[in-house]
Amino acid sequence: MNKKAKPLREKVFIVGMLALPIAHFLVFWLYVNFNSILMAFQRNGFDGQPYWTLFWFSQLKSELFMKGSTLLTALKNTLIYFGCNVLVILPISLLLCYFLYKRIRGYKVFRVIFYLPSIISASIMVVLFKYIIAIDGPLGILITKVFHGEYPQLLADSRYAMKTIVFYVISFGLGGNIVLLSGAMGHIDESIIEAGKIDGVNMFTEITRIVVPLVWPTLSTLLLFAFVGLFGSSGPILLFTQGEWNTTTISYWIYERVYFGQTYNYPAAIGLVFTVIGAPITLTLRHFMNKKEVDV
Repeated sequence: MNKKAKPLREKVFIVGMLALPIAHFLVFWLYVNFNSILMAFQRNGFDGQPYWTLFWFSQLKSELFMKGSTLLTALKNTLIYFGCNVLVILPISLLLCYFLYKRIRGYKVFRVIFYLPSIISASIMVVLFKYIIAIDGPLGILITKVFHGEYPQLLADSRYAMKTIVFYVISFGLGGNIVLLSGAMGHIDESIIEAGKIDGVNMFTEITRIVVPLVWPTLSTLLLFAFVGLFGSSGPILLFTQGEWNTTTISYWIYERVYFGQTYNYPAAIGLVFTVIGAPITLTLRHFMNKKEVDV
């Protein structure tokens, strides 16, 4: 009797544990995404009833080719953040991790400095950064009072706002990558490095021919994550400028339209278009990265 009841209890336990994540997947992923696809092809008529149309895609095409449009600015800023992540933050993180791995003088102190921004809440970091660069903050006082220079409002001027946020993203966006890449480099066999030294390899060769191939699984994962969020790349726009001064991105533009404008069809169409564009790029990159990983 007990032997028969035990498998039944195990099955009930397994079903109970899986019920919540399955329900979450069906409701908050499958239903939401399927419904957003339908809304992308719908528009409310004069009677308030939705009808099928390609109007939103036509409007998207018009806005993307309209000079000075907000959506075009959002797309440009999104690609800037993506480029900063792939071309600036990731290479700098790799180099910093390499020097930490080589245990340069004071490497423990530098490790804490680089880790700290990833531990502290992003909202707190933004508040501190805004205080430092404000006109009445330390930087503003230093330039205006000490050097008697002209100090602009960096977050309230379209000439400087985007550049300021990009600087913040690059300066404080290294922590997560450094944590992962440092862990990967920490598992490199020292005998491989010693063999390279015996063969007379220099620092550049050691990084490109030994370290990068050995940490490639972690590095390729970070690259893949970056391409998965290609059109979702964004800085802390909400905390800095709320999308003003030409700082909006695709993700924030969609958030603003949905949250404040209570419009769903046009953002759904935009999300669908950029998903259709981004998905093949990500899958192609994943295919080549998997082949490279096999070679390693």
